Amino acid sequence: MPLLAIIVDVITALTYFFQAKLGTVPVYSLGIVVQAVATLVLIIWTFTYQHKRYRNPLIFGFFTATFSYGIIVISAAVNALILILYVMNITGINSVIFG
Repeated sequence: MPLLAIIVDVITALTYFFQAKLGTVPVYSLGIVVQAVATLVLIIWTFTYQHKRYRNPLIFGFFTATFSYGIIVISAAVNALILILYVMNITGINSVIFG
């Protein structure tokens, strides 16, 4: 599943570069749909992960996720933030992502 999360990240990154190259509203709409689906899939994978999620807390402290679970969690968080930036760009609130 971590490998699938990395593949989803690569797909969303390629979609971003495609949008940055063309820069039209229909392409931005396609990009927000791809980003929303990817974020939803990653959040579902985060909550349905079946393997070991955490390491021994006595070693490193409070929140110590396993490496594979950490990849999925970080990927879901970053894609959710990018989705928020896409929504802000489409609605005209802020054009940080496509300046």
